[in-house]
Amino acid sequence: MSEPIPNPYDAGEPLPSEQGFRPPDEAYRAAMPDFGPEHDPLVNPEAQGFGGWSYRVGGVLRRSWRQLLVIFALTHLLPTVVFGVLLVAGVVAGTSFDLTSLSRSDMVDELIATLLATVLVYVVVVLLLQMLGYAAATHLATRQAAGLPVTVGEAMRYGLRRMLGLAAWHVLAYLLVAIGVIAVAACCVQIASLLGLIPMIIVAVYLTLVIALLGPAFLFERGGPLRRSGTLLHAAFWPTTGRLLLLGLTLIAGSVIEQMLGALGAAAVPPGDTALAVAVTGGTTLLGAVIEIPLTMVLFSGILITYAERRGAEDAVSTRRLVDELAAR
Repeated sequence: MSEPIPNPYDAGEPLPSEQGFRPPDEAYRAAMPDFGPEHDPLVNPEAQGFGGWSYRVGGVLRRSWRQLLVIFALTHLLPTVVFGVLLVAGVVAGTSFDLTSLSRSDMVDELIATLLATVLVYVVVVLLLQMLGYAAATHLATRQAAGLPVTVGEAMRYGLRRMLGLAAWHVLAYLLVAIGVIAVAACCVQIASLLGLIPMIIVAVYLTLVIALLGPAFLFERGGPLRRSGTLLHAAFWPTTGRLLLLGLTLIAGSVIEQMLGALGAAAVPPGDTALAVAVTGGTTLLGAVIEIPLTMVLFSGILITYAERRGAEDAVSTRRLVDELAAR
């Protein structure tokens, strides 16, 4: 296996001077020579295997970590902080709520409706903002890999144009996964039967793998991203599955860290101290969100490189072509 060498796109080649205006992309491409498929910054040749894949995942982070940090902080961290503040305010206001009023059925119905509406609004807002951040990060990382100029503002504007379609496809994918898991659970899971959980877990993991490349498939190719994601997965099932499962560990790590923080925070609060409990809950939620940002960056980079690797194996795609596909759609 040929070992990956330092990325020539990171070599600091001089770019055309903007001098108050930005030249067209062709000027930057002329200053950034094409070093061939073996050193493509995003598309990993099959001959380089896992070593080339992991090197390129790291390359995305080395080139773009500052801008990605800003994007994911705005679209992932900020909503969590705002929701945490609203939650704390709601809990504090609830301490003075007259529980005797709940004996009235209309008050109970109103409270349930308010809670459901709040949860729905939060889910919709968070999903849209996350799709905005994902599309923006894809635009930024792809252009930077090709040696082209890009700002966070330009990336966010691109994300705004793509977030609705991206969110709609993800909602459809999540619904299909949920239906599949529920169908298997209805057939296999019996009361007090742990073995019945195994088929449900297998189906859930498989369907999650099938939709894992949905995001880049939509942004780069647009047509039928759900089917396309499954096609790319099955074209090299075991290598792609191994990469995606490794990335999935980042999600598990984030969940474990959040649970640990929550448990430590709860243990530090004396019984009956509502104010301290609210403060600790808000603090642990914020800390957990901060810790999740670098994990999200790793997950994003891995998905992008995995998609580009499969496209390259299928049709000799290059980073420059991926940039053109983003611009054309």
